[in-house]
Amino acid sequence: MATVRPFQGIRYDPQKVDLGHVVAPPYDVISPRDQVRYYQQDPHNVVRLIAGEVRLSDTPDDNKYTRAAGFFREWLRHGVLRREPSPCLYIYRHELLDPTTGLTHARRGILGVVELEPLGDGVLPHERTHARAKADRLSLTRAVEANLSPVFALYDDPRAAVSPIVGAAIAGTPELAIASADGDQHTVWSMSGAQSVHELAAVFRASRLYIADGHHRYETALNFRDRQHREHPEAPPDAAFNYVLMLLVDVRDPGLIILPTHRVLHDMEGFDAPAFARRLAARHHLLPRADRAALLAAMREQTPSHRIGLALGGVGRGGELPAFATVDIERKASTDPVSQLDVAVLHREILEAELGLEELLLEQERYVSYARDVDAILDRVAAGEAQAAFLVRPPAVSDVVAVARAGQVMPQKSTYFYPKPASGIVFNPLDPAIRIVPA
Repeated sequence: MATVRPFQGIRYDPQKVDLGHVVAPPYDVISPRDQVRYYQQDPHNVVRLIAGEVRLSDTPDDNKYTRAAGFFREWLRHGVLRREPSPCLYIYRHELLDPTTGLTHARRGILGVVELEPLGDGVLPHERTHARAKADRLSLTRAVEANLSPVFALYDDPRAAVSPIVGAAIAGTPELAIASADGDQHTVWSMSGAQSVHELAAVFRASRLYIADGHHRYETALNFRDRQHREHPEAPPDAAFNYVLMLLVDVRDPGLIILPTHRVLHDMEGFDAPAFARRLAARHHLLPRADRAALLAAMREQTPSHRIGLALGGVGRGGELPAFATVDIERKASTDPVSQLDVAVLHREILEAELGLEELLLEQERYVSYARDVDAILDRVAAGEAQAAFLVRPPAVSDVVAVARAGQVMPQKSTYFYPKPASGIVFNPLDPAIRIVPA
């Protein structure tokens, strides 16, 4: 059961800033180059809050977290940010271009706050998390005392009850219409009518939520809540820190897209690419591919087996093995949903069985890093900056739900729901004096 409530959020004032220049993706997809671009785009860009610059002069009293808190307070004081006059929910339509097909898609969700509960019953995860990322997000949340980016979750609405409820809201004039610098369109309507909010809350009470993106943010919210309970034992259950900002999207929404996250091998002592390829060929079906284009075409094929794309450095230039290949691994019958995922088979049969890279080493990213830009990955291997690249096909939305329902998790960075909801649409303040009103 999910408890969804309206909230009195904080938003950018469109009279003070160009909204298209202040929103940005969440922190975990902002590269160093992106950070510089967003910093230059507008002095009030949300990147200064969610992914601030690290300086050599940083101290415990002056660092990216304290600076984020300072920006947040300053922008509120000068009216760049303003608190909403009353609690509401938001309907958020995100129009995007699918990078794999070039087609335009639209995804619609509801922004609200959800009562926090331990993972595993009403809110289900599907991926592992990293301690380092959670520590980073907790430091930021403690400094700013706000949710700056929503957790992205899926809900199950088999009776299609939500659509007619939000239909009336989106028939009116939107609160926000933002054309962001990356070309995406963000349209936002507010919903504050008591009857509509009550009806939506009733639908969500009958549904579990499946975290699509934001596992670290959700676990951070739990940790922040527990810390606030210790520091403010008098706070009631409706205190704002008992809730977290979420974007809720129907699991059947046609605009849901999952892109793959590939693995890159680097800095592994003693790695012998030809010997590694021979071992793979002895255990599985390794098929050489003529070039990069042939490899990518092969990864788009539907196969009865698990298929991993492989690019190796140091071979293919007069050597016995080509630089590109696919590795087909026999699919075994199983009721375990994780075992049916290509990425899980890559971890088990190749990274662990052939390279000895167990979970702890993968979490530390000592020898394996994660990337989504396949051309950049293959360029790194060709330039000798990486020893190998392992390409995977993305799971389906149904795979994510099946894994979550089974109480299991995928290997880290197995899914990339594209695109992630923008940061900067609305913030959720967590001051212990704030109360969340019932629906």
